[in-house]
Amino acid sequence: MSRGFIVLYILALLGTYLAVMTPLLVSLAVHLEHIDPARKETNLGLVIGVGTFVNIAVGPIIGRLSDLTACRWGRRRPWMVAGMPVLIVGILVIAGAGSAGMVLAGYAISQIGISCIMTSLLAILPDQVPEEQRGMVSGFVGFTAQIAGVLGFQAANALDASPYLMFGVPAALCCVLVLTAVFVLPDPLPDTALDAVPDSAADTVPPPVAVRGRRRSVDLPAILRTFVFDPRRHPDLGWTWAGRFLMQFSLMFLSTYQLYFLTDHLDYELEDVTGLLAISGGVGLLMTAGGAVLSGLLSDRLGRRKVFVYAAGALFMVGFLLVASAPSFLQVFLGSQFILLGAGVFGAVDLAIVTDVIPDRDTEAARYMSIFGIASALPQSVAPAVAPAILAMGGGQNYPLLFTVGAVIAVVAGLTVRPIRGVR
Repeated sequence: MSRGFIVLYILALLGTYLAVMTPLLVSLAVHLEHIDPARKETNLGLVIGVGTFVNIAVGPIIGRLSDLTACRWGRRRPWMVAGMPVLIVGILVIAGAGSAGMVLAGYAISQIGISCIMTSLLAILPDQVPEEQRGMVSGFVGFTAQIAGVLGFQAANALDASPYLMFGVPAALCCVLVLTAVFVLPDPLPDTALDAVPDSAADTVPPPVAVRGRRRSVDLPAILRTFVFDPRRHPDLGWTWAGRFLMQFSLMFLSTYQLYFLTDHLDYELEDVTGLLAISGGVGLLMTAGGAVLSGLLSDRLGRRKVFVYAAGALFMVGFLLVASAPSFLQVFLGSQFILLGAGVFGAVDLAIVTDVIPDRDTEAARYMSIFGIASALPQSVAPAVAPAILAMGGGQNYPLLFTVGAVIAVVAGLTVRPIRGVR
């Protein structure tokens, strides 16, 4: 693909990740504190948990419908355009909410819009990016997700005087960048979508929802089947899904409990911890971005993916063991940088592997990309539910054990690529 294509594609993803990460990291917490400060922690967990569930539930359905769409606009464009007003409606409900229940409703609506946009955008990768460029593009995608978090944090802090600006500006920027991609980037239909199309069809201008070729219906059993796949028929897909889930699962241990580890286990003051973690996060952004871009480029040049996943698992293991045995923040900082470097390496190559092992790429790419989205989102709910049981072992607040378990999980995640036959 041309440089122009890649730049527009990455910018569209940057805008979308900005709309995702800003509420998740900052805006929701600030808004809920203003609405009900006494219950802000409970409300935040409830809102994010329900939003994650909606994203998990809707994503595969949107992906399947996108795969089956065969209108004049293409397969992906109609869903990206449809997602924008839904996103804006959800954002307006959140910004004008006077209760946590309304924030939850607005966030759930916005997640439907985000699912339409993100699922369709990510499907462009297996649709149009050739194998020899997937590592590079995947690396930039990984970098985009990280930089969006930093930009979102800064934007929310600058716009926190108005909830409409705090939530609306990232969403508006997302729509502008995605619309640019919609109007400029191609969205070709696969050959299978053009079966039985009469020659005269090219001379007509059907409405956006008109279907070319055979009309295909999606019944309820077919929709339910979009959530699952048979790993016996597609073992490469199953191992890749498991690897992503486990790596994200271990990463959630660090991102969720690093602050409490410093305050409860190492006895740092909360006021000091926030500043220290800001420094760690800034350096970690560079580590993650560098790992993502360099591993993506090298994996394309070498034609190999697995070695980078092994390296990511090793980096996670070293990092978690350093954090688990840390007597001070300096060692926690060092260990977290190993983990964030590994996250960048894994994120870039993992996305390239996903696009390599997807079956029926011409007809079901978006469906499978959304299923892999579940592997990324599900640990956000599962890890916080499992971690308290681990922490309770040995008298409670057993953070060294928690991070040691994270190291073991990461090693297992790295080894899941070994049985994959479709990539080197």
